[in-house]
Amino acid sequence: MQMLKKVFSPTIMERALEQFGSVSIEKFLLYSLVGVLIFLLVVIVRRILGKATSITDIMSGIVCIIYLSIMLQLTLVCRESGSRIGIDLDLFHGLRGPDNDFHWLMVAYVILNCLLFIPYGFTLSLFSFVNERKSITQMVLVLLISFASSMIIEIAQLITQRGYYELQDLLFNTLGGVIGWGIFYIIYRVGTFIYRRREEK
Repeated sequence: MQMLKKVFSPTIMERALEQFGSVSIEKFLLYSLVGVLIFLLVVIVRRILGKATSITDIMSGIVCIIYLSIMLQLTLVCRESGSRIGIDLDLFHGLRGPDNDFHWLMVAYVILNCLLFIPYGFTLSLFSFVNERKSITQMVLVLLISFASSMIIEIAQLITQRGYYELQDLLFNTLGGVIGWGIFYIIYRVGTFIYRRREEK
């Protein structure tokens, strides 16, 4: 409890959230609209080629694109180019330090990086190419996609100098994606159990 009070204290959270800069609603809507239109165009082309896309995958794709637009805003667009330069390969940077504001700020960054990817991992789990496979395969797929997505973000941040390239971000983004899959899996299993019980009655 004491740890949560320190991490989520107004001072620490305010400093942690500063890394996201200022979010533009107009750009978010624009990127979401463009992404959805491109996705629907791909669905139409697949349909013309005789490859149907399920309504579940279409809805999952739209939700995923909208969330990717949010991630793009938070990790790249809202930051000034050249504002963050550097590479940090220490997986536990600041997490093993003394009990001070810097330490708790690093802990807050870790939590935010996990939280950022939890909805992403959950959304990925909705796609049929993931949820129609065995649970261990589902987890591996979400893990790999989350890792690849985080890697792309980190490289883009490094190139545009809109964020530091940090292995810590890569690790905890990926962990967040896997947690998102875990939440989906629990909900799915509970839902299946309840449905079967009702069918038996």
